[in-house]
Amino acid sequence: MKSRKQTILVISDFHAPYNHPDAVAFLRACKKKYKPTDVVCIGDETDFHAMSFHDSNPDLPSAGDELKLAIKELKKLYRLFPDCTVVESNHGSMVLRKALAKGFPQVVLKSYNEILEAPRSWKWVPDVTLKTPIGPVYFCHGKVGGAGKLASQYGMSCVQGHFHEKAQITYISTPEKLMFDAHTGCLADDDSLALAYNKVNPKRPILSVLVIVDGVPQIVPMLLAKNGRWMGTV
Repeated sequence: MKSRKQTILVISDFHAPYNHPDAVAFLRACKKKYKPTDVVCIGDETDFHAMSFHDSNPDLPSAGDELKLAIKELKKLYRLFPDCTVVESNHGSMVLRKALAKGFPQVVLKSYNEILEAPRSWKWVPDVTLKTPIGPVYFCHGKVGGAGKLASQYGMSCVQGHFHEKAQITYISTPEKLMFDAHTGCLADDDSLALAYNKVNPKRPILSVLVIVDGVPQIVPMLLAKNGRWMGTV
């Protein structure tokens, strides 16, 4: 009997509740087409705009209301992907960062699962390395923007999010092995006021996910029509 392929679906920068309105439908289509054996969310699953260290937009929800809206969106992901490894990130860890800034020890804080009403099968980690048939792959939220740099530093294939305008795969070859260095793009809604800080960037966000099949990566773009809505195909 032919063994099932290892398929890792990599999601990044969902930024709930400021995710693209069609992001969940797009992910549902990706699940149906690629049938992932593993799901890794590499951070910024939530935005926490109202809790930012920077000024927040007064026309957006308060911190409490924003959290309720974020949980509502994330529950759709919990149902779609019952098991998920989540990498800690600058937006996703905002509650912990604010608490530490105010002198609260981590022991008195709620877990990510409690705050976000996530199932126990969703596990938060600082980073993670998964084995594939052609070598290990290291996942982190975002450390190096330059193509190929992180894989060269770590000596293994690497995947990052964080950089919304980057959805790319760069291969690096040595006498001993072939490695890739990938950036996933994002699933955030560029029209949201929470993302207004990025308007000065001439490069626009790329909506996409990454799929790694038996160690071979592929960018899956979320193609949009002129009205900004998903075209419905994967």
